[in-house]
Amino acid sequence: MESLIASLEASPIAFQFASFSALDRYFSLRESSLVFIDTEATQADLARTLDGVSYPGIEYGDALVVSEGRKYYFRCVDSLTAPHPCSYGPLTLRYDPRRRVYLDKSGIYGMLRKKEPLGQPRGEPFRALFEAASLSSRYGLEAPEGGEPLRAGEVPAEVQADLLTLVLTGRRPETGLTLLLEKGFIERFWPELSAMDSIGQSKEFHPEGNAWAHTLETFRYRKVPDLTLSLGLLLHDIGKARAVSNEGRRFDGHAEIGVPGARRFLERLGFSSGLANDVSFLIRNHMIPAALPELPFYRVKECIESPLFPTLLELYRCDLMSTYRGPEGYYAACKTYKAYLKNVKNPFRGPDGKKDLRLFVE
Repeated sequence: MESLIASLEASPIAFQFASFSALDRYFSLRESSLVFIDTEATQADLARTLDGVSYPGIEYGDALVVSEGRKYYFRCVDSLTAPHPCSYGPLTLRYDPRRRVYLDKSGIYGMLRKKEPLGQPRGEPFRALFEAASLSSRYGLEAPEGGEPLRAGEVPAEVQADLLTLVLTGRRPETGLTLLLEKGFIERFWPELSAMDSIGQSKEFHPEGNAWAHTLETFRYRKVPDLTLSLGLLLHDIGKARAVSNEGRRFDGHAEIGVPGARRFLERLGFSSGLANDVSFLIRNHMIPAALPELPFYRVKECIESPLFPTLLELYRCDLMSTYRGPEGYYAACKTYKAYLKNVKNPFRGPDGKKDLRLFVE
């Protein structure tokens, strides 16, 4: 973020962090891959100052710059002294990075400090749902109950991806996802996810409920709001809707079955192929850590040597802790992985811990 913001600060352009970007700073939330900026500059001014400016034509983005893995959305406004237009008061907050001050034009500081309920929204229903799901997920602000189900027309894939990113990288994704399901958004736009709400699971292994309830529960144990991990948690059981019972296994092969559907989902929303590859790795292998201590090394070599394996272990921990089984399996998998890391540094042993031929060579 620093290089692009430094370019703006060195220019005469007046700008402020707005909406979620201002609130992220206020609540000390980890920096998102989405950055929202209000500016008095025109689109032409931005194009002269910044490289790679495009024009997405969405409500919160008159201009867009993708830089260093982040998407910077710019709203071109007549004046930065006017409140930021939104459905809920907290999103009127702005932050001026030059003066390092917050700007509260709507008097919402008290509400933010007390984390009061959001109240009834203003404006268009989908924008209100987008904001309520994101605010509840990111900052724990309580969304209003009741109201009519969403009857939205088409929602651009880019907007859907931004909504999912804001929700999943918040502190409590389960709250925003629950709201999106209750309002009919997930059934309308993400049917792969709503299908999990009808997949019953054995109480012996999943006392928390069906596949959707289990998925939401995993987020309660997540340590960091990483997008790759969070998408892995969201989609790790997506294959259960198509899996069939085989030799006593209720969802036989659901990890492998889920990969193509998850990839189609991510590509439809416009996520990068690199991210889709990483999430696919997590989904395909999410059953391996449970069996890691018993499996021969050649069976898990490719998986355990991946730089994503620590993320896979974290997914396994969240998956395991959302059931009644406790963390013992996770600790056993970590012990095996630590032994592997130790062995690969030992010139006299192979990665599986067996004595290496080099032991007998001068």
